[in-house]
Amino acid sequence: WQSTLVPMFVPNEDAHAEKSLKFNVGLDARIGGFSLTADAFLDKRSDILTLDNSLMGYYGKQYSFSNIGKMTNKGFEVDMAYEGGNGDFGYRINGSVAYAHNTVDYMAEVATANAFSAATGRPYGTYIGLVADGFYGIDDFDDAGNLRAGLALPAFGAVQPGDVKYLDLDKNGVVDQNDVTKIGRSWVPEWSFAFGGRLAWKGFDLECLFQGLAGVSANLLDNWDQTVAFVDNGNAYAIAKGAWAYFPTEGIDNRANATYPRLTTQGNSNNYRTSSLWIKDASFLKLRNVELGYTFKPKDADKGVKAFRCFVNGQNLLTFSPLLKEWGRDPENLSGGYPTLKSVNAGISITF
Repeated sequence: WQSTLVPMFVPNEDAHAEKSLKFNVGLDARIGGFSLTADAFLDKRSDILTLDNSLMGYYGKQYSFSNIGKMTNKGFEVDMAYEGGNGDFGYRINGSVAYAHNTVDYMAEVATANAFSAATGRPYGTYIGLVADGFYGIDDFDDAGNLRAGLALPAFGAVQPGDVKYLDLDKNGVVDQNDVTKIGRSWVPEWSFAFGGRLAWKGFDLECLFQGLAGVSANLLDNWDQTVAFVDNGNAYAIAKGAWAYFPTEGIDNRANATYPRLTTQGNSNNYRTSSLWIKDASFLKLRNVELGYTFKPKDADKGVKAFRCFVNGQNLLTFSPLLKEWGRDPENLSGGYPTLKSVNAGISITF
């Protein structure tokens, strides 16, 4: 595609580390068995080394990085714990939550045709794409197979019933890249949280930890092979069960319940574009760890074994996630590699 020699990257001898101006306020408190740590922060970053897109492609193929990026990040963190007990019974309850919201103040973005398409002013990593408006139906086409008058023309190739329909946001009668906008949250989570506790009674002890993320989105197309069914003779996964289908002679009609475009073995530049159809909520809550144990303490501990403990524990035993429930994707492994393992272990420990 390039008929001349060009530099892939333009050197920048003035490149330097980014700058950060931080504001923090915190509180530490302890009242009896209750402890609290809370922090709030504001981080203003500048001189971020960023790809300079201010020169349009018309000037040549040049990738130049400059210290021109700016970003604001703000949020808070809270950790709480309470310990108590009486006699042989003891317990601890703990939890933490963190919130961080960032905004790209400047990133040398190529000017967009419409303000709603810009990534600047939004959180870093926000998904920008087309807004899916269901699927084309049979009534959207005339007898010759052409879209009926009044429907926006897609610029991504010919379409037919069962293909994804997109909104024409700028109302110019054509759906193209000028109609992209914010279609989800960032792939960087805004919320992280954890909670758990410990119970102890005589020789028994039980401890658990739940952990999760919220305010985060995922693009199913990032795992292309497990999302795009049959194209180029590829495989099909469970996600394709919701494909648009209408074969009246066979008694098949899935138009009302379709969550996936029509099946085809041919490439389709319209259906598999970054759009709200493929951007999903990636929040989750996991039972990260749980352990049950019992400790024996011999009466003559001074002569040898001081304690003998047996235990059983598990990791990742439960996952609550709309991404896993509805689309069969592990929110911690979106690339489709080896899934997060569930494990159960049993053992003993001896203290001398």
